[in-house]
Amino acid sequence: MLNIIPLESDQQTQIISATEDCLQQASVELRHSFGPVPVMFDLKGRAAGMYKVNKSRRVIRYNPYIFARYFSENISTTVPHEVAHYIVDVLYGIRKTQPHGEEWKSIMSLFNADASVTCNFDLSGLPGRTYRRFEYYCSCRTHELTRIRHNRILKGVRYHCRYCHEELASKNG
Repeated sequence: MLNIIPLESDQQTQIISATEDCLQQASVELRHSFGPVPVMFDLKGRAAGMYKVNKSRRVIRYNPYIFARYFSENISTTVPHEVAHYIVDVLYGIRKTQPHGEEWKSIMSLFNADASVTCNFDLSGLPGRTYRRFEYYCSCRTHELTRIRHNRILKGVRYHCRYCHEELASKNG
């Protein structure tokens, strides 16, 4: 496994500054005052960035390992991508629009940024999430489900095998 060092503090400062620059540019172009949005460097997994709303708290999260490996690419793509989500939320409401719909694309155009939904980075050697798997069975095979689906089954959601169409069941039940 490669020894990957996350972002240094001066790189984090540059990312925060790029985020603020995008907000300032949108404020000028759209003639709307956008408040500051907190930036965190705690994202793990395969995503380079994420705009998140929890109740009324808005935050942009960046993956420090992906940014460290692909710094300039993420400054020019991921930063405007996540800021565009924030601006769409402020202007239109996040529940009233598609995540990468026309409103979001128009903001990306304002930033002259690529409106691709995902990036194709080589993430080998980077720390990632590992998910515990739960075994479920049908008459034709064993299925490994994530904790999310396992918990949904515990709450009464039913999943069926796409081959034999039998309902999935755990060994215990």
